[in-house]
Amino acid sequence: MSHYILDKAYKITDATGVSGALVVVQGTNPGDCKLPTTSNAGSILGVTVHAQPLQNLNVAIRKAGIARVTASGAIAVGAPVNIAGTSGKVKTISEATGTKVQCLGFAETASSADGDIIEVFIALHERTA
Repeated sequence: MSHYILDKAYKITDATGVSGALVVVQGTNPGDCKLPTTSNAGSILGVTVHAQPLQNLNVAIRKAGIARVTASGAIAVGAPVNIAGTSGKVKTISEATGTKVQCLGFAETASSADGDIIEVFIALHERTA
């Protein structure tokens, strides 16, 4: 069975680096990435494949395929997920009707609690709740 993924290196600009299995967004400059500053943040780059504890060094970002991602709470299999907050964790999409939602993809495994690691099929898109 073939597995198709796309990983790309980006420079992490957060002062304390970044942990693995978190969603990152576009940084100030091309090639930069950072943790999101809000929930439902736009400019999603993908998910960190490993930790990078040092600022201004590269971290591999999964941009396509299936990624292991940290959940912020309960998530059902098949649920669309987006950024939960500034931690880079994901949640089930729950924005108010009419809100533009920045979707990372769809849960392939379930989560029952904050901190659980789930698999997400990356399918970046914007939708209206």
